[in-house]
Amino acid sequence: MNTLPIYRIQLGDAEGIKVMSLVESPAVEIDFLKFAEQSPLQFSIDEEERIVFGVALRADFPIYRYDRRGAYYVVFERDTIKQLFEKFLIEGRVSEVNLEHSVKTGGVHLIESFIKDKNKGIDPKGFEDVADGSWFTAYKVLNDEVWDRVKNGEFKGFSVEGFFELEEPKDEIESLVDELLEQN
Repeated sequence: MNTLPIYRIQLGDAEGIKVMSLVESPAVEIDFLKFAEQSPLQFSIDEEERIVFGVALRADFPIYRYDRRGAYYVVFERDTIKQLFEKFLIEGRVSEVNLEHSVKTGGVHLIESFIKDKNKGIDPKGFEDVADGSWFTAYKVLNDEVWDRVKNGEFKGFSVEGFFELEEPKDEIESLVDELLEQN
């Protein structure tokens, strides 16, 4: 039985995702795919697509954290992910990328971004176990050094960086009462 508290991430007025980070160990526990297929439109057979694709935020998935609060989990719910996704795009942060949450880099640009929604037919192959409401991204990596590090396995996924509010966890009885009130 898990006894660690679970905090829900909430989007406050000034909060949101500021940067997408390429990391070795993504908190969403899913590595991205590296597309290096040759395009028939390319003149050189050595050219690569240089695209990484994967989960940026995984809906309703507990992510382990440890800080001044001690050990706990955070969860991004579907509605919150949608708000974060929209705010990220509206604020034009599509080329704000760093490496391992520390080194800002250039030459890495967002080229695709969507929320998984099976009812709308948006269900990427290979990610069947990822819940609806999860945010997927694809980045074109033009930076040679970063692409070499992706190919060498130094970067395996995405991690969002930003400012968020944590909703205090409710105890089990309080959660049951809330659910019953919502149903009536």
